[in-house]
Amino acid sequence: MRLRAVLFDFGGTLDGPASHWLDRFLALYRDAGVDLSFERFRPAFDAATRAAYANPAVAGMDLRATVTFHTRHQVAHLGPAAAAVADRIADAFLDRAAAALAASRSVLELLRPHVALGVVSNFYGNVDRVLADNGIAPLLDAIVDSNRVGLRKPAPGIFTLALRRVGCLPLEALYVGDSFNNDIAGAWGAGLRTAWLVGSPPPVCPDPLIVDHRIHALAELPAIVAGARG
Repeated sequence: MRLRAVLFDFGGTLDGPASHWLDRFLALYRDAGVDLSFERFRPAFDAATRAAYANPAVAGMDLRATVTFHTRHQVAHLGPAAAAVADRIADAFLDRAAAALAASRSVLELLRPHVALGVVSNFYGNVDRVLADNGIAPLLDAIVDSNRVGLRKPAPGIFTLALRRVGCLPLEALYVGDSFNNDIAGAWGAGLRTAWLVGSPPPVCPDPLIVDHRIHALAELPAIVAGARG
């Protein structure tokens, strides 16, 4: 069946290929001299994430305000050493995200003449604003934010909603994401084709049968789309 749409995850895919927010923040704290283990940082990161989902004000924030909110809630759990570098951490995170989003926009501009495009994200209700601020929203036919629609990946319904918005069947769509469970298993469960964005070294694949493409950069997608369209 001919490929008619490509749908993307946001965090860890468009804003930092194959790089989860947790891993990026942890690396930045360590670079800033804060000695943090994964086991100590994970509860702080998760608490900040829960706070962002629960606070309605975050739905109106741009990316800078969102990252600042997240960082301040992290350091509330981590203590003075982390608090002392919080602004530096947020600035570095945003600089890298801005560069990644610009690169992603360039790829989407290449894809746009050939397929419909969309974003399906577990986010805080403001992914549309973030995408608009970074010049990506005009390239998209659908933006589905979990906090807006009351569905979260890997639930099949959130992918089905996006398919309705772009007007295609599941097998006519390719979903691109970095999380195997949320993105690849979720999209495959909804009937979509899948492209798993992996870092280096690549993680062990729990189920190769549900991965149609394994990629290391979004720049690989134009060739995949050209081949899938014949």
